[in-house]
Amino acid sequence: MPQALVASPPLEPLQIAREFVDKDGWPEMKEHLCCEAEQQAKTQTLGQQIPARLQRSCQLLQQGASTAVVAVELRDSLSRNDFYLHFAKEDDAWKLQAIRSLSMTQLGPPMLKLLTTMPPAEVAQYNQKHPDADHDFTVGNLKLWIGADADIIDHFTHHQTDFQKVLRLVQTRKYLSADTTAANEAAANTDPEVRTLLRKLYISRVTQQDTDCSSCIEFIIGGRIDNTVGLLYQPKAADVPKMNPDRLIVVRPIAKGWYLYKTTSVNNSR
Repeated sequence: MPQALVASPPLEPLQIAREFVDKDGWPEMKEHLCCEAEQQAKTQTLGQQIPARLQRSCQLLQQGASTAVVAVELRDSLSRNDFYLHFAKEDDAWKLQAIRSLSMTQLGPPMLKLLTTMPPAEVAQYNQKHPDADHDFTVGNLKLWIGADADIIDHFTHHQTDFQKVLRLVQTRKYLSADTTAANEAAANTDPEVRTLLRKLYISRVTQQDTDCSSCIEFIIGGRIDNTVGLLYQPKAADVPKMNPDRLIVVRPIAKGWYLYKTTSVNNSR
């Protein structure tokens, strides 16, 4: 058979992602887009829409029979940002369906700048006014909230022993279970030992309400409205909640049973 008549195999999600974030553009882009991604990238790829100086790396997080998710990190000497490309399979061909990132973080940087430039006297006043979330905790928490995935993963890795301590306390004291009530959750977050460790780890609270996974334990870093970032514990891989572009935009494994996750709401993600 002549070489020209041999059809090229369909592109895999990771291949499409790499082409889509490449700085040189992609003439075949339209063939590999569907749904809202067609509106988000009408004439230029994501790679063409961002500064050329940014380094881009792609990592396949999940690929099943009909859906896939690729994480994209953009970085230079000053910043690192993460996007998540959600794919759907149409007629045996993968199509980029949606582009997601954590929304509503724009207040974070100015708040962080304000706090980190406070003179010592103002820090002391701040601590008096905010005994439940002092200056050190708020700065550390903000850095994680607006930080790159790599920074959050690094924070977890360096403090994994303390995360495990919190987990054991919550489990042995039976605060969170499949039928957890608001009172149980409040008791967990006001337990002096749990609270002390959460403050040390820059974690806002523990909950089971953020990912609709009643068997997971979630360590909320922060966020606004439906746009949150945190760490999730679920030892059974089969029970880890599935990613989707309308709510749970990323679930990223970081250690045995532990995951980084982010949520969004459809209204704020487009």
